[in-house]
Amino acid sequence: MKENTHDFLKAVQEELPEVTVLRREEERLIYAHGCYPREYKWLLQGPYKVLPEAILMPGSTDEVSRIMALSQEYSVGVIPFGGGSGIVGGSIAENHEVMLDIKNLKEFEINPVNCTAVGGAGLTGADFENMLNEAGYTCGQYPQSFQSAVLGGMVATRAIGTFSTKYGKMDDMVNSLEVVLPNGHVLNTHKTPKASTGPELDQLFLGSEGVYGIVTKVEMKIYPVAEKRYFEAFTFNRTEDGLEAIRQFVQNNVHPAVVRLYDEEESVPKMEKYGFEKGHVFLVIGYEGLEKQVDLEREYVHHYCALNGGVPKGPKPGYDWFHSRFSTKKMLDHDAMKGGTADAIEVAAPWDCIADVWREMRKALEPMCESVDCHFSHVYHTGASVYVIFHAQTGGDDYDGEKRYMECLDTAIRTSLKYGGNVSHHHGSGKAKAEYLPLEHGEAGIEVMQKIKDALDPKGLVNKGVLGL
Repeated sequence: MKENTHDFLKAVQEELPEVTVLRREEERLIYAHGCYPREYKWLLQGPYKVLPEAILMPGSTDEVSRIMALSQEYSVGVIPFGGGSGIVGGSIAENHEVMLDIKNLKEFEINPVNCTAVGGAGLTGADFENMLNEAGYTCGQYPQSFQSAVLGGMVATRAIGTFSTKYGKMDDMVNSLEVVLPNGHVLNTHKTPKASTGPELDQLFLGSEGVYGIVTKVEMKIYPVAEKRYFEAFTFNRTEDGLEAIRQFVQNNVHPAVVRLYDEEESVPKMEKYGFEKGHVFLVIGYEGLEKQVDLEREYVHHYCALNGGVPKGPKPGYDWFHSRFSTKKMLDHDAMKGGTADAIEVAAPWDCIADVWREMRKALEPMCESVDCHFSHVYHTGASVYVIFHAQTGGDDYDGEKRYMECLDTAIRTSLKYGGNVSHHHGSGKAKAEYLPLEHGEAGIEVMQKIKDALDPKGLVNKGVLGL
């Protein structure tokens, strides 16, 4: 351990005796990795590549503030750590950093008049939603990492959940933020529904992945628990027909909560399970809200699906999806295989090129993989996102598996960009995708991001290297 880090930890323990400090090797190993596929391979290759120097566990914003001020004084790098569910290498301690575990930040308060709720950044999505439900509310944020991802991490990556067509994404849901800046100063953004007083500062930290500061508190928009919830499924002849039906109803301001269209290949198991038309594609729609609102949305969805050849298949397949929606077993099985790898690459594109992005990404990855699954699960007025989930097996060792992962990731992202898509829709970029960001943002865009970083964190100590900053 470097002398400055030793002195920093000593100062933390003297000034903040209530802050837990973890230093044992096995504790540091627990925090050394998230769910990035390369990290799975590193675990299987032997002694782990990099460990944080220590883990600090503050219990308040004041403690986070003082830790950040001390980190600047002693020039010690800091990485914020939440639920450890990130899959893009956003918390790799390559520069002898300490980690700041925010999971003890668990404040919770509902404002029923404004229909907002404040949650500490360390609350998991499930904890936050369960407490809201007990009071008769929901925030509608159900990512697949619901049980482990924390509010602070979901802000940091501009995350999204499966009910996004109705409730939006984190950048729609957040009403205000509390953020500790790298120098320890505490920023509280305004709570008004709109302001014309310069850029919205909370948007600066949404998606910043910790490089501009550490989120400690989140105020979210909330809604009364739905009066009615209903799921159903449709089939279509082709993926393009399903996409066209979705585009038409969304652009006519019909927003069911869940919209998930599976392409021909990923639909196969579902068509076989239910005895549906061979070679067709599968669409799940979920609705929730006031009873009459749900009934009206169903009427319009059926209308636009019928215009494009959609065949209604009833509620059972939709409810089956709902009850199994958090499973990631197939990907994790491949990551655990010797020489295997898998990942879910999620990108977005405008409507006029989303089909090309999907088709070309699948085509590019298939020669390198055992299987490729594709579905569209977040839709907007101007476009949609597509998941391209690859599963590969090299037949070699875990170094070969890591190499294949890097080849697949590079192929997927470059293909998305070539045909009009982006680098990432909602998982973030971390260190895994940082090198591709200049291709999306351009030289001027990266200049803006870097100058903000230099102004807020001139020593470059907070989450160094994430987003390429």
